[in-house]
Amino acid sequence: MSESTPAKKPKGRSPAYPSINLETAIQRARQLYDKERHYLTPMSTIASHWGYRSLNGAAVGAIAALKKYGLLDQEGAGQDRKAKLSELADVILVHPDEVKRKAAIREAALRPPTHREMWEKYHNHLPSEQNLLWELTRDRGFTETGAKEFIPIYRATIAFAQLEDDNGTSEPAPTLAPLEFRDDREDDDEDSQPERPSTRERRQAGETAKSYNIPLIDNGAITVEGQFPVTERDWSQFIAVLTAMKPGLVAVSPDEGSGS
Repeated sequence: MSESTPAKKPKGRSPAYPSINLETAIQRARQLYDKERHYLTPMSTIASHWGYRSLNGAAVGAIAALKKYGLLDQEGAGQDRKAKLSELADVILVHPDEVKRKAAIREAALRPPTHREMWEKYHNHLPSEQNLLWELTRDRGFTETGAKEFIPIYRATIAFAQLEDDNGTSEPAPTLAPLEFRDDREDDDEDSQPERPSTRERRQAGETAKSYNIPLIDNGAITVEGQFPVTERDWSQFIAVLTAMKPGLVAVSPDEGSGS
């Protein structure tokens, strides 16, 4: 009896997905709105508003992410490309009706095809990360690196958007947001996932990668790695995400679980 041939791991690039979560993308949209309102703006100028020194891979990746969420409309091609905030972004940022703003956020969360496919299959009841990694790499054409980056971004986006389940109740999934948001690089092929910006590009963008080893009382240590320093607003987001992650990261002792 011959042995079955193991499934081949995908090579190359993963399917297209936004490389930052929706909350971060909306923050970028807000920065652009504060500078340009609804005017068409050269891509290099948009990059400078976000603190990038040039229109490098990281900057172009951030622009690509906003486009995937439907927050940015592009006109022109090549060196003549310009972009402006979309009508959907306008509703999210300035509409006076909170209900419509929330509805627009939920729409943006599911604009990326990969997000919509995952939502239609699982809603708020995602399986384990190991299970998702298997599905993404074996059935959906993701590389292992791409799958590991996609999962926390997707979880964070669904939690932020407070999408409702079929029964009409909001039940955000446990959030495993990345400590470092990777900006993807976009090229002419919108169906392929851009590669990670190089270390040189990150340094050109003024980013400094640092790692902190935080000792714990009961269980070793936790390593925090990312681009530091961060803004006060980003720190608040980081703390909020950690709080949302608590149910999936903190073990409940028998005494605590009994409620006695």
